[in-house]
Amino acid sequence: MMINIPIAEIKSTFEQLGAKQVAVHQEADKTMFVAMFTIREEETGVIMIVTELGTQLFCKLFSTFEQAFNKPETPFYEVIDRLNAKLVIGFLQTQEQEGDYRLVYHSNHVADPDALLANRSFRNFISFSVDMIGIVAKEMA
Repeated sequence: MMINIPIAEIKSTFEQLGAKQVAVHQEADKTMFVAMFTIREEETGVIMIVTELGTQLFCKLFSTFEQAFNKPETPFYEVIDRLNAKLVIGFLQTQEQEGDYRLVYHSNHVADPDALLANRSFRNFISFSVDMIGIVAKEMA
């Protein structure tokens, strides 16, 4: 059984939280939301992929920071650990892209599709995740 994803309501939630643009891309087994936020005076892309997880919606939100690094060494991972300790939700990890390494923020939310917007939990998930991206951006500046 396919779960009905409330696309318009999710897009509206992003917009209410300050996203300037929200694009929606649908595939057979997932829906992707690409939202642009101004974080620390920079346009920052935030992507959320929504898929089914049994009878629940699984929302995976992430954002890749533009600053590239050489192959990280031990002190770099200590910085990531220090940053992760400051995050209320979500986590940072490195991702290799064509020889460069970038920090990626990840945050996950699992929700009942019939009650996704019934309380502030989903809205808070997006809001707090964007705030955590801002904290990391501030620390990297």
